[in-house]
Amino acid sequence: MQGMKKNIAILVAAMLVTGCGYVTNRYSMSADNVMAARSWNGVMVNVGNFTEAPNTKASCNYKGPINTIDGESYGQFVRNALVSELTIAGAYSESAPITITGRLDRLDNATAFDTSWSLDVTLTSSNGKSASVKETYKYHGSIVGTTDSTCSAAAAGFVPAVQNLVGKMIREIPKSLL
Repeated sequence: MQGMKKNIAILVAAMLVTGCGYVTNRYSMSADNVMAARSWNGVMVNVGNFTEAPNTKASCNYKGPINTIDGESYGQFVRNALVSELTIAGAYSESAPITITGRLDRLDNATAFDTSWSLDVTLTSSNGKSASVKETYKYHGSIVGTTDSTCSAAAAGFVPAVQNLVGKMIREIPKSLL
């Protein structure tokens, strides 16, 4: 019995040190998003801070959290994705006359019957204009599959959801914020 208690204590300590849960993939740019930003014809923007609603977090079936791969907040992940796309497109400059900031108003993931990510962002321009952008991205997951496979699918589905969200943001910025 003494050995069993020791093994349980070691297991609990290992879980506390290493953490439990699932991790998203690293963001990868979308050619469609880069081309959309290039269509701005030389207009450049700066991207300021992206915040998020209180208690913004994602988890999977009570199995554990879904964290971003580098441990940044979800709002920061979305900001970094937007900056990456705009930089490659030549539409990002820290000295641009207009700065776009954002707030991740909603982050929901469903891992049971309707496997999807839902993300809502409010963008605000330094010129006082604002716009809302929403994305619901359905990914392949199954309540019939194992919890681990469904949770891994949820973590893997986050990046394409953000790619779609960023694409919508890139298309909305010239229409509503410049």
